Amino acid sequence: MDAYPSDYHSHNIPFLVVCGLASDEGADADASRADTVSATPPLSLQHGGPQIASDLPPLTSATARQLRSYLEKVARGGASHEGKVDGGGRATQAFSLKVVGREYPLPARKADPPSHSPGLASATENVTQAEAGLLHSPISPLSPGSPVFPDGVMTPLWIMKHQSQLPSALVFVYTLTADPNLSSLHDNQIKNDINQIKKVLAESSYKSRCVVILLGEKSVLDAPEVDDRLANIRRATGLDPKTSFFFLPPSSSPVEIEAFAKTVLSTLRPLCVEYYRDLSKHARRKRNRGTIPPPTSPPTSGTSQTLSSQGWAVRYEFKLGVLAEFRQEMDAACRNYESAYDTLMGQDVFEAVASWSPRWNDRRLLADVIAIRILRCLLWSSQTTSAARRWGDHRKRLLDIVDRRGKGSTNYGWQAWESRWARIMAELIQEANLPLARRSGAEGEEFRIYATPEKAIPVGERVRPWELLHHPGYWMNLSTAHLHRRKALALEIPEEDRLPPGQSPASQVASASHHYDTYLCPEPHIEFPLSGSRGTDHSELIIRSLQETIHDFRRNAQGRVVDRLKLELAREEMRKQDWVAASKVLRPLWQNMTWRREGWWNLVEQVCWALRECARQIGDGGSIIGVEWELLSDYFTPKPASSYDLSECLQGLDNVRSKPAVVLRAGEIVSFLSASYAFKFPEGHVGEPLASQLVVHSTAHKHAASVSLSEVRIGYEGNLKTVILRHKPSTGVEDAIAPDVDLREVPTSQLSPSPGSPSMNSRVYLVGDVDLTITPGQTRIIGFSIILREAGDAKASVATLTISDDLFDVDYVIPFADQHDNAYWWSQHNSTTKKQWIGRDDAAAVKVLPKPPKMQLRLLDLHPQYYTNEKISMQIKVTNEETEETEASMELRIFGSSEDLPRIMWESDSSSPREPKAGENSENDLRGEPLPGQSVGVLEPGATTIKPFSISPTTFPIDFIVEVKILYHLLSDLETPISKTLSVDVPVVGPFEANYDFSPRVHHAKWPSYFNVDDVLIPKNDEDQPSDAVGLVQRWCLTSKIVSFASESLLLEKVTLISLGVIGGVRCSIVDQDEKEGNASELAPDGLREVVSVLDVDKMSLEDRRSASLDLALEIQWRRGGDSGSTTSITSLTVPRLLIPGGEPRILASCVYSDLTPGLIHLDYTLENPSMHLLTFNVSLDSSEEFAFSGPKFGTLQLVPLSRHTLRFNIYPLVSGTWIQPRLKVVDRYFNKTLRISATEGMKGDKKGILVWVNAEV
Repeated sequence: MDAYPSDYHSHNIPFLVVCGLASDEGADADASRADTVSATPPLSLQHGGPQIASDLPPLTSATARQLRSYLEKVARGGASHEGKVDGGGRATQAFSLKVVGREYPLPARKADPPSHSPGLASATENVTQAEAGLLHSPISPLSPGSPVFPDGVMTPLWIMKHQSQLPSALVFVYTLTADPNLSSLHDNQIKNDINQIKKVLAESSYKSRCVVILLGEKSVLDAPEVDDRLANIRRATGLDPKTSFFFLPPSSSPVEIEAFAKTVLSTLRPLCVEYYRDLSKHARRKRNRGTIPPPTSPPTSGTSQTLSSQGWAVRYEFKLGVLAEFRQEMDAACRNYESAYDTLMGQDVFEAVASWSPRWNDRRLLADVIAIRILRCLLWSSQTTSAARRWGDHRKRLLDIVDRRGKGSTNYGWQAWESRWARIMAELIQEANLPLARRSGAEGEEFRIYATPEKAIPVGERVRPWELLHHPGYWMNLSTAHLHRRKALALEIPEEDRLPPGQSPASQVASASHHYDTYLCPEPHIEFPLSGSRGTDHSELIIRSLQETIHDFRRNAQGRVVDRLKLELAREEMRKQDWVAASKVLRPLWQNMTWRREGWWNLVEQVCWALRECARQIGDGGSIIGVEWELLSDYFTPKPASSYDLSECLQGLDNVRSKPAVVLRAGEIVSFLSASYAFKFPEGHVGEPLASQLVVHSTAHKHAASVSLSEVRIGYEGNLKTVILRHKPSTGVEDAIAPDVDLREVPTSQLSPSPGSPSMNSRVYLVGDVDLTITPGQTRIIGFSIILREAGDAKASVATLTISDDLFDVDYVIPFADQHDNAYWWSQHNSTTKKQWIGRDDAAAVKVLPKPPKMQLRLLDLHPQYYTNEKISMQIKVTNEETEETEASMELRIFGSSEDLPRIMWESDSSSPREPKAGENSENDLRGEPLPGQSVGVLEPGATTIKPFSISPTTFPIDFIVEVKILYHLLSDLETPISKTLSVDVPVVGPFEANYDFSPRVHHAKWPSYFNVDDVLIPKNDEDQPSDAVGLVQRWCLTSKIVSFASESLLLEKVTLISLGVIGGVRCSIVDQDEKEGNASELAPDGLREVVSVLDVDKMSLEDRRSASLDLALEIQWRRGGDSGSTTSITSLTVPRLLIPGGEPRILASCVYSDLTPGLIHLDYTLENPSMHLLTFNVSLDSSEEFAFSGPKFGTLQLVPLSRHTLRFNIYPLVSGTWIQPRLKVVDRYFNKTLRISATEGMKGDKKGILVWVNAEV
């Protein structure tokens, strides 16, 4: 849009003038300042206009400078006045801000009277009311001095007047002094200054708002009189305190100043919008009055007539649209612009002017400007399809008018306009930043291509592809195409039309003016000047346009279009003979173009030949070699004039300064050479040779020269050495399959690395000699065998084909990535070459297996299961079944998921584990680390040795793995290590589990009397505590049922109950009873053993009533039953904590079978009162049909403190061989609580009470 006046097409935003701030020299020097308007008005607007002036100096304080900076920053807002809007089409809050001093001239409202009219005086003198009515605006079609007088429609001066000269608001900045001696004087100056300015504005009839900002030197808190001074100034000037009067306190921070600037501008925004709305109302009233005012002076006879009513309608509609843009009401602006456009393009305005008239181009320019503003409004409101249609409609209508009334569209002028019109659309789309439709990219990204139709388009309406709004690159591509046509038409201009006006006859100039459209473009003698003259550089225009187009298409990831445009750009550079610039474009294109990957060989060939030509012109030997290498392929059409010989491609080129070294890689270019690699077998063993083949195939043109490779390097992944095949010419005719190559080891120091080969880790190369001459269409098969030295996976990764010539060096790198289609093994039978499918996907990979070990390992004395607290002893038997002597060593390792693994040790070295190293804090630090290797020594063939080792006991169940690894080598081959590993799972389980029954027993010892004093209760030696347990004693029985979880029989040597500790001031004495079947008894798998233990619990003090608890453990000494040499192990089972009640009464039931009377049972109930209270119980025994009894059926029993009493009942059962249940009920009379009766030995109990067994003999 640079060809159009910037004021004509730029987006309009409210214009503000800030007076009273000193100018910033650095900012004024910056001509690119977007927020400061510095356009100079024409003399017609400056002359006679009102002048705003003040005697006060501009403010230069730091606060004033900061305020100016933040006002300019906030005024820029989200967009600038060049026309950019936000992506969502929302109205921006930006302003066009101009900072001046204390003087500012306003544009003249009325033009001066014509000098030839004696009846009218100067505008500066007093005129009558009738005479003043004949004066109009200096830029009105009714004023003789106006550029549009008498029949012009519009001039950009009107827009410049409102955008850069006549502000919607004038902001005046003053300082409110803090000096009490000068405050009154300064306040009066401010009031007089403001009133004078308001008077000037009122006399000029301009409706600009007057706004005042006062910068305080003291705040209201520091000086209360400041508030009164501010109120006084407001009253004297009549300013609105909410919208026109602002006060900035002193010492404000930058954040506060910025917030103040935002507040001021946001407050002024509605005032400015209302100002432009008033102007719109005034313009609408003038449009609707229906009459045309008389001009100040009628047009001279014989000239054009005055502007028609349709022209005035266009003028007013355009003004209304611009004023709506000032208000950011883009929908209303679009309607006004469309109305103005339709009227302008009618027969009464545009077509009423002859094409030779200057007004023709003026109205054509106005039509373009209105169309641009319509497009901006549509893009602002996201009407993308309507914008694309409007762009095409304007082109069609203008084409029709130019063909009918103008100079036609078959000249360079029309193509220049077409190119400009497409570029304008691209620029408008870039400024609008619309959310176009998106498509997914190769890496998941999204790129903008075109916008979908807006919702206003009816559903089902056919929308053509070119009516969808595409991204800017699409329009730039159209612009470039028209630039090409413009150049072609310019080159057709005859020589006589290219002469400058001073060198050609007048008739010729007049004839040329009727044939060539020079609207916004140069004359023919400048468009295509004669040699030696400067004119339009069409190539530069095309190149610049192509670069912008490439940028847009690359941003939208349209790679194919980018490649095509780059080729077009390079060709244009070549036409200019700028070979360096063309080479810079073609070199990256040749390396990365998508056409090669997609098989568009015609386009690839065009790029190659173009790059070859540029490279030969600038002496780029590397590019010549790369292109010649690619052009040798039969994918491309051969040219008869080319030799297709690599050795001659640089001959005769003196501009190649140094010998080029080129590295080419498969996949990046199309090569005439390809290579594949295959191992004959997928597996091989260490120390054995493995056959392999390298196949090199040529697809060069049949007339191309043979190629002799200097060497071929084959790199491997894994432990294989790099293979180098050197060229050795043969004397006879070589077959397709060369004889197997003998490889020899050569140190790295004797070889020179190839520049294109990858870095090799091997210190020794395998080198062989073979004829590497390859003719066009030939397939060379080179076979060789590699000795495998180390086990592991190996793969041929890359082959580097090297050609070393006197003029150049070239390396072609071929990775063996995907060779599924080339997995063949070649063989020759009776002069016939055959290939056989290998049968695997990756023929270049091989698995190198270790040399099969013949050393045998065997673990002796291995049990299927081990137990906790058991020491594990094992032996390793090593047998040498190799045919030669070996030297070996062994390592032991232990693995498991637990953090606490047992320790492992060699019995022959030490009976204890090795000492921790420095820095090791515990034995767990050795977990997973191999112990020092145990030397086995030299073993003869068939020899055997045994190495014992042991594993420390563990106290918890665990599963771990014992790994035995033997490392050895044959004494005849010390470089080939051989290993064998034996892993054994060792489960460790707990051998026993136990259940426990804890029940009370009757202790027959006499309790101490509460009423007697015993000697033992008296402290000795004045001690506070007795020396022995003197409290009550209770007897308890612990029955342990031991179950074997072992998988084999175990011998229980001894089972002991031990005390781990007591809590509660008691002493525990344990009486162990022997097992029923005696000691050292055998316990079968899942077998059960019962152990009964009696415990006496004595209170240390008679007055202690606390409950006590016992911590006990069952210690079992056992060994394996079937192994006489097994050692004894001790397993400890922790008994759950046992609770001993303290001061609660209890009842113990016991029974004795009578020896005198068969069947008679003496049933005793012992009631114990260990408390210090007198307890009374109600005792009753229920009768039953199962037995008869003698004894008290009902009764009351009183127990004194620390006493017990036994009730005996004689039970005579009426049944036999069963359990009977006597039900004695004992109730505490005080608490009304029924006491529970506990059964002792020979009895059992349930929820209902105790059970007594009746023998079957009764």
